[in-house]
Amino acid sequence: ESMNARHTAMDHPPDLSSLSVAITQQAPLPMATVEGSAHQVRYANPAFCLLMGAALKDLLGKPLSTLLPNKDRCVTLLDRVHRSGTPVSHTERFQSKPHPVFWSYTMWPVQEGQLVGIMIQVTETAKRHSDTVAMNEALILGSLRQHRLTEDAERFAEQLQREVIIREKIAKELSEKARLLDLSHDAIIVRDMEGQILYWNHGAEELYGWSSDEARGQVFNVLLKTEYSIPVEQMTDALLQFDRWTGELIHTRRNGQRITVLARKTLDRDSNGNPVAVLENITDITARKQGEEAVRAAGERFRFMAESMPQKIFTASASGDMEFFNQQWIEFTGLTFDQIRDWGWTQFIHVDDLEDNIRRWKHSIDTGDSFEIEHRFRRHDGEYRWHMTRAHAMRDANGKISMWIGSNADIHDMVLAQEELMEAQLQLANRAVHLEALVSERTKELTLAHEQLLSDADDRKRLEAEIASTIEGERERLGQELHDGLVQELTGVDMLLHVLAQKLQKVVPEHATEASRLCQLLEKAHGNARDLAKSFYPVELEQHGLVAALEEIAQRMSHQFGLSCVVQADGEPQGKMSDITLVQFFRIAQEAIQNAGKHAGGKHVLIRLSMKKSLWELTVQDDGVGLPDPLPKGGGMGLRIMQYRARIIQGTLTVKNALGGGVVVSCSAPTTDGSDSTEKGH
Repeated sequence: ESMNARHTAMDHPPDLSSLSVAITQQAPLPMATVEGSAHQVRYANPAFCLLMGAALKDLLGKPLSTLLPNKDRCVTLLDRVHRSGTPVSHTERFQSKPHPVFWSYTMWPVQEGQLVGIMIQVTETAKRHSDTVAMNEALILGSLRQHRLTEDAERFAEQLQREVIIREKIAKELSEKARLLDLSHDAIIVRDMEGQILYWNHGAEELYGWSSDEARGQVFNVLLKTEYSIPVEQMTDALLQFDRWTGELIHTRRNGQRITVLARKTLDRDSNGNPVAVLENITDITARKQGEEAVRAAGERFRFMAESMPQKIFTASASGDMEFFNQQWIEFTGLTFDQIRDWGWTQFIHVDDLEDNIRRWKHSIDTGDSFEIEHRFRRHDGEYRWHMTRAHAMRDANGKISMWIGSNADIHDMVLAQEELMEAQLQLANRAVHLEALVSERTKELTLAHEQLLSDADDRKRLEAEIASTIEGERERLGQELHDGLVQELTGVDMLLHVLAQKLQKVVPEHATEASRLCQLLEKAHGNARDLAKSFYPVELEQHGLVAALEEIAQRMSHQFGLSCVVQADGEPQGKMSDITLVQFFRIAQEAIQNAGKHAGGKHVLIRLSMKKSLWELTVQDDGVGLPDPLPKGGGMGLRIMQYRARIIQGTLTVKNALGGGVVVSCSAPTTDGSDSTEKGH
């Protein structure tokens, strides 16, 4: 049975560490183990405790130099073993009563891959007789202890077999865990406390470029050229104190690329609580850091742009809380950012505008609709000024509102100008009403006079002719007054307002929209005045049509300026051209013929009316001196009035020098089927 046990023990070697401790405990010779530069006692067997005359607890942790007789020599020998790693033996005599005592030291290093301590064996010799007695006792005790050791060895063999099974199971589990660690995309690295790499998974190979065989045994921080964001001592202290540390580091890959990583360090300790290794779980966050830097840079660009713009810029969260105001806000209101953030901005809104402002803002927040409102802000000096506020929602990839961006433009001066323009428009309307009343009153007077003349039978024919002449002259005079007065004033104002709108479009686009709206209002007023003037058409235009009216003008200009003025027409446009187009063609021809007679210095004027495809074209050409080169900027008032009349009928007007000399004025306008004509007798 004993042989079987020994055979089993041979097949499965015992745990030498446990076996050594058991043998040392039973050894008759005093034996102890020391460690560290101070050579502190880490272990002592019962024989050593007996030799020292002290309990084990009183010896552990004490320097050996305080326990042995010759301290200096003892320390010297221990230092030699510690430096050289080779065993040392020494015998020394110590004078004592009643006879000398000899101490024999044997010291040898204890290594587990590296020097971890020194084993010491001490023998005391006095007399040879004592040595013999002690030797006999030792032999007897050794025989007994050998039997015990044999039994212990058998037990150790059984225990070793069980431990082998357990360790094989643990090894299998560790192998499976290592396989799973290789599946991780993160780099998982294990290093010892000196920094040497013990484990390097597949994720580390992919991240850094070194294989596991190349990395193992290398010093972790040297291989990866680690750059710390905090002092290394601070990180090490935190790791030792809390057994873990998380932070960002800079590593260099095999190809020289520097990357930013998130390192999660975990400290591993042995059964005695001593740190033995560090587990590093490392994630490459270079792309994330670059994205964060891009977002930060974009934010800085937006802030710079917002602070550089003359408008007041703000941003708000998806719930409507104000999160940013540029410096123009602070300078205008005289309030700090903390005073107007979130919903603090309501304090500088005019009390009459506040309720509608909040209602519209909340509606936009709830629906995502763009926000737009005109309201008054209180300036730092207490004055309220009109502003146009617009805000639009910014949405993420899923269409969800992430923030609001808005601007505020000061339109106070434009609002005042609008009010002044409305006042001027009202005055013009009142003047038109007054003129209409004058015309009506004068017409009534003439009618009464006409009726009075009719009652006089003797002078009926003469008075009838005079009344007709007077009425027509008065109509022509009033028509001329309206043309040269109110209508021309409205035309000039409209042109100036169009110029203003063009300037605003270049300088302040937001105000250009309001100016365009004012242009529309003025054109409406102009239309009202134009409709009032329709009753004062020339007699020829009213009774005989445009061609007859043009011939009458040609005849009058011929008499007035001594010109040869000829009219050529492809047909009568009456019924094919609207009343407005007839009148404007007549007025353009009248203006062009008058300019030719007054300024051209020619002898012939040709007036031609023709239809090309769906356009009527009026051409007035003279053989005078022509236009100056270059033309004055903007042309004269007559040219601008003709251009304006062409726009009224949706036509085009060109004025240029003719090839053979003189000036050609040409106006084209679309035809009509006559359904909107109000001409009588057609």
